[in-house]
Amino acid sequence: MYTIPVSEYPQTKDWSDKVHSTPSIPGGKNVIVSNLKALLLAVQNDEPLDQVPQLEESNSKSTLNHLCVHQLSAMSFVERSSNGKWALTKEAKLWIDSEDNLYLAAYFCANVKFFAEILFYLDSPKTSRELFNIAVNEYDMAWKIITTINNRLVWLRQFGLIEFQEFSLLYSITDKGKEFLKTVNPIMPESITHGEDDTLSEIELLLDDSFITYYQENRNSVRKAGFGYFPGKTNEFVSSLFDFLTQINDDNKIESINNFALEKYNIKDSSARSALNTISAMGLIERRTNTSYAVTDLGYSWLENKDILSLLPLFQLRYLFFLEILLELKDSTLSAKELATLAKVSYGFDKENVFEINNRIAILKQAKLVMNLSAEKFTLTNRGKLLLEHYGNTFGIEKLETTTNGTAVVDNVDIVSELRMASKDSYNPDKFEKVVRDFFALIGFDAEWLGGAGKTDVLLKTIGSPLDSFVVTVDAKATSSSTVTDGLVDFDTLKEHQKKHGSNYIAVVGRDFNERLIKRATEHHVVLFDVDTLEAFLNIHQRTPQKIATYRKVFEQSGKADLSVLDADIKKTEKNGTLLIGIMQRLIDECEDPITKGQLSVRDLYMSLRSNPDLSSVPTIDEIETALSFLSSPIIGCVAKEKDFYYATGSLNDMAKTLNFLKEKCC
Repeated sequence: MYTIPVSEYPQTKDWSDKVHSTPSIPGGKNVIVSNLKALLLAVQNDEPLDQVPQLEESNSKSTLNHLCVHQLSAMSFVERSSNGKWALTKEAKLWIDSEDNLYLAAYFCANVKFFAEILFYLDSPKTSRELFNIAVNEYDMAWKIITTINNRLVWLRQFGLIEFQEFSLLYSITDKGKEFLKTVNPIMPESITHGEDDTLSEIELLLDDSFITYYQENRNSVRKAGFGYFPGKTNEFVSSLFDFLTQINDDNKIESINNFALEKYNIKDSSARSALNTISAMGLIERRTNTSYAVTDLGYSWLENKDILSLLPLFQLRYLFFLEILLELKDSTLSAKELATLAKVSYGFDKENVFEINNRIAILKQAKLVMNLSAEKFTLTNRGKLLLEHYGNTFGIEKLETTTNGTAVVDNVDIVSELRMASKDSYNPDKFEKVVRDFFALIGFDAEWLGGAGKTDVLLKTIGSPLDSFVVTVDAKATSSSTVTDGLVDFDTLKEHQKKHGSNYIAVVGRDFNERLIKRATEHHVVLFDVDTLEAFLNIHQRTPQKIATYRKVFEQSGKADLSVLDADIKKTEKNGTLLIGIMQRLIDECEDPITKGQLSVRDLYMSLRSNPDLSSVPTIDEIETALSFLSSPIIGCVAKEKDFYYATGSLNDMAKTLNFLKEKCC
């Protein structure tokens, strides 16, 4: 144990390079420093990564590897070594060896936004709310909850740099903190710069012709919202991609690739397979046999230049709302949240997904097409404008206002937002009732707004055979308070409405419900939907839609609606979809085999698919035969049968186009 000289304290990083959050270390507030030390010692001692560390006052089930990935590496306490294992950084090792907590505090100040700055602003005592407001208003921190400032205050208290007065709720700097402040460099808001565009001198942008040609030859491919899995951080995509392609070029056997992925990135075979699927979708590699991949000509072209700009046509080809982001940022500065809303409204996303937008932004920033104008807002760089100007038409960059069948795009974000706002507007109950009607119509019900005093608010009917159809009377309760209370619901009137309309079930929709109302609803066999449950319901319906009759399970409940009753049906839908894709992919993979000549029996497919990790359970022979009957039907026609053997006559893309055509016709 020794004191580290101030001269050896870490240099303060630029504001843009600092992390947004302090690490979340399991355990009580008073043991976070000692628990951090215990975790670092566990890494240093090469303890098993798949085990849960024993930490003081902690009930966490997180493994050591999970904590390394999500907490320790973000602050650069640990890093991957050459053998793929976690190792302490030199700064972490220095703290462990010295046990000098002031050095650790200096490390936080150098690496975490608005950490040293708290000490500066505590020249006079302040509440956590006052500090939060300074961070948000002066430093443009995109914080929504005060927890972000409280986490920093916990660390500073543990370092002995600040103290808290419970009676006044004020934080103040200690004498130790005042001395320490002299050794670090808090950053003032006026010195923070955003939006430095280092592409201003560029006057033209030239992309590799081979990648543009590939785009043009495949531009009718189906584009997806999800990027798929890839190891490492998004801003390390280029280096990780280079590593995978180099490995496949050196040794293309799947076993060797899996070993490489485990050693380099500590990921399992299933994750390595997902990464290979992502690279394959970009056209950089292809599956050659059951046990090997090969780098394509396009992949070799990229290995020669390792230029992220060359990848842009591939991203645009495979993923929805990629270069279109540049179009949206051309005349506006937008946040990831706002871009996620646009993706849902105008570009075919089935839901608002900020995670997917951040993936795109990270790559566009790496390519220097987009830059931060503030901590939360993005704008185009000069290079981004050049790309739109020179390649906008080439890549078909345009805003899509409608779906492919010409109907207006349904906006999940808007309907849920309207539900939330209208559920609080007790002075305008009709508005909430109409939004509830629109919501259930979006799910697929024949929804009618009746409204008015003494009437049912919304009547839901299903279309189909009387054996499957059902009717629901819905009471929509808007309230300005945080919950709908039992006094606002007249169960006798609800029973009268049920009898009048001959409905099978009664539902009440509201912002949230108090415990007494939930209990009474259970007693009266009434199901309750809060807005969060409705949002989850819509997400389920968009992701894995079920027949409307299946939703009977939700309405026949009592008390708060529990969507887990749909889990078995959702798993069945997902399994059916995965099975269809798995069969097609297996038959396609087999096409070039000189022995089988692409022909497989049901038993062959069973033997191949029973170990498929993407399937929730081993498929039965009947399930495989049913899937093959569907794929080989004249309507789909992607599989043919000769005696007892099946073979592919089309691609996955062919199947997708056929199904999409049928979907449009149904709509």
